[in-house]
Amino acid sequence: MSEPLAPPPGADALTRFLHEQIPLTAAMALRVLQADAQALRVAAPLAPNRNPHGTVFGGSLATLAIVAGWTLLYRALAAEQLAASLVIQHYDCDYLLPADREFVAEARRPDDWPHFVETLRTRRRARCDVAVQLSCDDRVVLTAQARYAARL
Repeated sequence: MSEPLAPPPGADALTRFLHEQIPLTAAMALRVLQADAQALRVAAPLAPNRNPHGTVFGGSLATLAIVAGWTLLYRALAAEQLAASLVIQHYDCDYLLPADREFVAEARRPDDWPHFVETLRTRRRARCDVAVQLSCDDRVVLTAQARYAARL
């Protein structure tokens, strides 16, 4: 297994990193809006993600949520100097409203982050749950809970 790449700082550089490492994000025209130690916000436009009804395809909503959680954790692990393999293990969501223009996902680092890091360091594998919320025009359109598995 090759060592994971360190994600670059800055929203534009992180957007390019995601487009290179996860080509689907380029097709979706995903862009990072904000990334810090505690939270990450990513957005995508309607046009490349639309369905026949003129709203965002449900798979695009789910993908944006999964990528938001993954990117948040990937960056946080790199900040801890942990080169872990990180994958989605489980995903559950509720589609609340249709999105008919740009949609934004926000993921926040979970409160149990220190425990996750300690477990990963001692056992070389750990799981972490991340809550993600998607909005369109300040309306919540999707809520999700994603579990990611990490292995050193």
